[in-house]
Amino acid sequence: MRKIVLIFGLALLMTACPMDRQYSIRLKNNSNLTIYACAAYILLDTLLPISKLQLVLIDLNKIGNIHGYQVNDDTFKRLEKGERLTLFVLSKDSVDVHSWEYLRENNIILKRYEFNMEELNNMGGSINYP
Repeated sequence: MRKIVLIFGLALLMTACPMDRQYSIRLKNNSNLTIYACAAYILLDTLLPISKLQLVLIDLNKIGNIHGYQVNDDTFKRLEKGERLTLFVLSKDSVDVHSWEYLRENNIILKRYEFNMEELNNMGGSINYP
C-alpha cells in the first residue's frame, strides 16, 4: 500500500498544474547587436502599434521569450485559432534613443515576423534572428 501511495504522490508532484504553465515564443538572437523584441496581434500592417508594447531585451547569442501574457493572450488561444501574431525586432540603440512614436512613424525596425500557430510549429516553436 505504501508503494502505491508513494507512486501516486510522485505522479502528482511530477505533473505540472495547467495554471503553472508559461506559454512563450522563443527568439534566438544570432546577431552582433543587443535587441528588443515585442509582439502583437495586429492587422496586416508594417507599422508598430500606436501603443507601446512590452519589450523583451535579448543580448547577443541569447534567447528571449515573448510570453502569452505580454500579448494579452496567456495561452496563445488566438494563435491556435488561426490569428496571426506579428513579432518585431528592434535595435536596443534605437529604442534607447528614440520615442515609440518616432520608431513607429519612421518604421525603425530590424525585422518583422508574422506567423500563425502552424507556421510557428513548422519553425520548431522558436524563431532565429536574423
